[in-house]
Amino acid sequence: MSYNRRDRGSPETDINILLLGETGIGKTTFVNAFLNCLFYNTLDDALNGELKFLIPSAFTVTDNETFDSTKILVGTPNDNENCEVDGQSSTQSCRSYIFTIGNRSIRLIDGPGVGDTRSVDHEARNFEHILSYISNYEHLNGICILLKPAVTRLNIFFRYCIKELLRHLHVNAKDNIMFVFTNSRSTFYRPGETTTILKVLLRELHEKSGVKVPFSMENTFMFDNESFRFLAVCKQGLNFLMKDKKNYGESWKKSVEEFSRLIIRILQCDLHAIKDMQSLNEVQLLIHKLSRPVAEIVTLIQENILMAKQYKEKILNNSTNQVSNKIPQKTGKFIPLQQRLTVCVNEKCTEIINVNGEQRIDYKSNCHVGCSLHKVVQECIGHPIIKRCRALRQTGSCRNCGCSWTKHMHITYKYERNLTYIEINNSNSLQTPQSIMTIIDKRITDLRNEEKAIRKICVKLSQFLKQNSITPFNDDIIEYLQHFINEEKQKKSTGIDNTDIIKGLEQMIKDYTEEFNLYTSSISSQNNSTSTDRFDNTAQIEEMFSLVQKLYDLPINGKLIEEQVRRMKEGRAQATKSDEQFVDLPTGYNSPDILNNLKDIVNRKNR
Repeated sequence: MSYNRRDRGSPETDINILLLGETGIGKTTFVNAFLNCLFYNTLDDALNGELKFLIPSAFTVTDNETFDSTKILVGTPNDNENCEVDGQSSTQSCRSYIFTIGNRSIRLIDGPGVGDTRSVDHEARNFEHILSYISNYEHLNGICILLKPAVTRLNIFFRYCIKELLRHLHVNAKDNIMFVFTNSRSTFYRPGETTTILKVLLRELHEKSGVKVPFSMENTFMFDNESFRFLAVCKQGLNFLMKDKKNYGESWKKSVEEFSRLIIRILQCDLHAIKDMQSLNEVQLLIHKLSRPVAEIVTLIQENILMAKQYKEKILNNSTNQVSNKIPQKTGKFIPLQQRLTVCVNEKCTEIINVNGEQRIDYKSNCHVGCSLHKVVQECIGHPIIKRCRALRQTGSCRNCGCSWTKHMHITYKYERNLTYIEINNSNSLQTPQSIMTIIDKRITDLRNEEKAIRKICVKLSQFLKQNSITPFNDDIIEYLQHFINEEKQKKSTGIDNTDIIKGLEQMIKDYTEEFNLYTSSISSQNNSTSTDRFDNTAQIEEMFSLVQKLYDLPINGKLIEEQVRRMKEGRAQATKSDEQFVDLPTGYNSPDILNNLKDIVNRKNR
């Protein structure tokens, strides 16, 4: 199977379909089955050809006569597909599979299963990862929720796949939802017992939130993945399923018909905009991205206050009465890394280096250069997913430096602070020490006011994140401030006079924590007296984006924060491209009927 890459297309060319489903529902098999249907007309053709697959998978099959069980392995497991571990969720992170058909492309977005077998917290992180991943695209055409037709328990799955999906995207996403039933041959290609419980849950959702998710023949599709498994078993040289080949052949034919009907239905729906939409998910991701830039700017403010004070002292002690008209200050510079790194922030794995007269912390222990672990939150110390980095052992210790995973961070850029000067433009009057000190005092006041504004804005942003986060709330801003305090203390141990910087950062944490707790109490009181619908949060979302814009509009450091967040977004979007696989499909006389049919469907102008 060969793949190629190209730039992500526009809504006019790309048909983006998100696959959601409970762990073990068969999303991997669904993608592999779709691929084989694009190569072969019939099951017999597939038996005579080469088994096609995009995603490694494993399953166990039992001979009904001998009761012997055999494990069938398709492909070679990789970092993203953990199919060799029995009972553990297979897909580790999102990937996209792009099928170019005519002048358009169908992108199937496959992610980790909801209802993850490892823990409820891991399940929630999986869902946050899915939301983060799709935010890199402009739109979704369809959201396929995969179900089994004979399931009587959907509560946990339903919560994350529908309630959280609509809460984090937009209520209009309900019109793009498709219900896709797998393994439906056993229920004669009908939804089976799942129908009753699904209707009950959808009715409850409608009564509580006013959101009515459609569930009808038009957005319901019946597939059977067993024909692909049958192929995999036969290709391994096992023939005990051959007596049922006719039934599997019918399953193949039925699935081909449903694939075409699914694409037709999806193309009848309006596009669901993602990239520029002010959604709950978008604002949450933005707040997460702000944590490191904000902490770095607060540290920069403390350094500049200290430098302004030191310059003022120098003027006061200047016996010659000759003063400079330039105030020394520092400015930040974002430097993207050519390769992503897993680094250790432990004190023993860092060192103080001198760059152009500035003392900087250098992560000397580059534990994994070129780390391709995309699911981990960038620039976040001790993020749980960092444990999957190749540098980390199963015990949680690093193979390179020996430190715990909690001391490791995935970084994509470095942030340098360089010395500059603010020229005092006072040419129409005589420069005196008193006039210079007045200007310096104003600069110090402006810096402190900007720090206060940052603190108040971040308190509201963090409180919003706490209220709406799927996973347990963890205040990244506090963690980063504490991290920079530790770095400043490390610098101080070498003889640098930065006591005021450390005190300023510690005071920031104290003031921030007090304001956060006070604001939390105020919010709790309001919630107790007012009934609010969690789906009706448009006003809150708009307020959060307005607050972020206020950060960007700060006169001294706003543009630095905005640039840093923008560059981080660009880095994440670039990383997403490496999670895409473009599939070369048959052309000319080799094209099967479904491929020719799909070309007509996706390129039809008047649908």
